[in-house]
Parts: sequence; C-alpha cells; structure tokens
Amino acid sequence: MRCLLAVLFTISSCLSIVQLSFSLETNYIVIGVSGGLQDGFPQRSNLDYNSGLLDESKAIFVGKALVRGYKAYLDLMQEGWRQYSPEPAQPLMNSNVFASGCYEHANEYWIYIVDARVVWGVLAQEPRFLSITPDTGLLDLTAVETDDAVRKFFRHEITKKINNKSNMDQVAVPLVTAVWFNSQSHIPSPPIHINEDGTHVTNFPESLALWAGINDADRTAIIDYYTMNPKARNCKHGDPCYDVLMEDPSFRQAQESVKRYWDGLRHSIRQAEKNRSSIMSSSDGPPYYKCEKYARFGVDNETLRVNYPFSQSEVKQSFVAIGYDVDFVEGALGTTPIEVLENEL
Repeated sequence: MRCLLAVLFTISSCLSIVQLSFSLETNYIVIGVSGGLQDGFPQRSNLDYNSGLLDESKAIFVGKALVRGYKAYLDLMQEGWRQYSPEPAQPLMNSNVFASGCYEHANEYWIYIVDARVVWGVLAQEPRFLSITPDTGLLDLTAVETDDAVRKFFRHEITKKINNKSNMDQVAVPLVTAVWFNSQSHIPSPPIHINEDGTHVTNFPESLALWAGINDADRTAIIDYYTMNPKARNCKHGDPCYDVLMEDPSFRQAQESVKRYWDGLRHSIRQAEKNRSSIMSSSDGPPYYKCEKYARFGVDNETLRVNYPFSQSEVKQSFVAIGYDVDFVEGALGTTPIEVLENEL
C-alpha cells in the first residue's frame, strides 16, 4: 500500500509540475513605439523583461508600420525637467507623436512583441507627455513603408476564425501616443520623404538625424557589427576573445561611428537650446491642425484590435505560418526554410 501511495504521490506531483510549467508559459503583447525605445537608443532595454538577468525575456522586433493621422515632434527638453541632462552628461531628444487626425501626416512606428509583464513598466517609464492608446491610430498594412513581416503577421491574425474580421488593410495595436503639446519644446520632425499624394512621412531615428545633421547609420554601427559577427556579442572583459575584439579594426571603426553620432547630436541639441525662442513653433500644434483629408481613428466592427496576449507557442506558430522563425533568446526574427515551415504546419 505504501508503495502504491508513493507511486500515486509521485504521479500527482509530476502532473502538478507539468501543469505549472504550462501555466508559467510567457505571454506576449504587441506594442508600437516611436522614440527612445527603438534599437540603438539608451532606453531600448526597457522593452525587455528583466534585462541582463538570468530570466531575461527579450522583445522581438517585427518591423516598421505606417500610421496615418499622426504628426511627429522632437521634444527639446528644458532645464529643470526630469530627463534634462546638463553638461557633461549626454543630452537626449525625445519623440512625441500626436494624433493630428490628418491623412497627410504619417509616422513609421517600430512594432515589437514584448513580454506581457513588461508592458506596465514601459508605460510607467515613458518620457514626459506620453501615453499608450489601444486603438487610436491604425497600422496601414497597404503602405509601402510597412514591412512585409508586419503585413503578413497581422493579416494572418485577421484571417483566424476566432477573430472573424474582414478588413485586411488596417489593424489596431497599442501605440505610444503623445497627450500634451508644449510650444516651448516641440520641434516638428523633418519628413524623411513626401509621397506623391502629399503624405509627409516621419520616423524618429531618421527624422532626428535629419534635424541634427548626423548620419543615422552611425548610431547602429556596433549593432550592425554584432549582426555580422554574432559570436563577438558575448565577449566580456577577461575573455580570450575580448582582446581580439578590441583589436579588430572594424569594431574600432564601429565604436568611432557611434561616438560621432552622439557627439553630433549633443552639439545640435546644445545649439538649439541656445536658440530656443527663435526655433520654436507656436502655431503648428494641437489644436491648430488644418487637415486636407482626415484619417480614420478607432476600429469598426470589421477591423481587428490586437490587444490580446499571445503565448510563446502561439507567437512561434503565427510566425512559422507566414514563413519566419523566432529566436526568443536573441529577440529576433529569421526567415524559415520551406522544409521547416512544412514540418511545423
């Protein structure tokens, strides 16, 4: 009898462990950001759960998506505000994107899938004047600016029977959105291009580089180096590979490029601070927008609102179904070979 009880207890314990492991599967949420949370900026790690720790859960960058009716500004912070950095600290420039409602205003958002446990922290640590809204701006899945992985992922979601939606051109996700216009700090973001229909397209890194007169490619030079040399990413001080990394001319050049970027941004911000009164726009912000055409805000009954959680297995299945694999350790997408795709499905 004791042996039987021991066996039953062991089986019961194993089942409990299995159930617990399933209940602890990481859930993910989709979020759209435009600003310092993007790759290559100091606050990017805020999108990762427990960044740098053993139980780290990295955000997965899906791609860019165009959002119409959103006008972007650069926030030139004043002395005395929380994020203002006096010399010798590196000054930062925030992105504030407002829901203007004008079709001719459009901003490229970076779409991430993040650990659901980090979402409140992302909102709580946002710079001034920012919020996250569930379905104000809509991702334009037909725009050439929207990346293929984004388009395919959301169209796959739309076609799921459980969602039962028919609008294949737009989708809503939680978007970082500015809530207050400050005439003493907001500078209109330069458009990165103007489309034939008159749409002024912005995005934070390229618009910031245009404003500051710097090269945005310099900002991501070290990230690009690690992409080409993935083994070097894990080299730490004291490792045999560390000295080799430090002596690599390509890595040193990448370091110099990053320094050139941040030094150039510093110079432009400090110059703008000295000339604040002459460069500020007092008539080009809310509620003064005069739209040539209005953009659609909010979902209708046929438009999907992707504000629900995904399990890790659901994330993997959705991307495999559209031809991508997911590296949860690195927080990255990769193209799935056809034979793997067929086996998964």
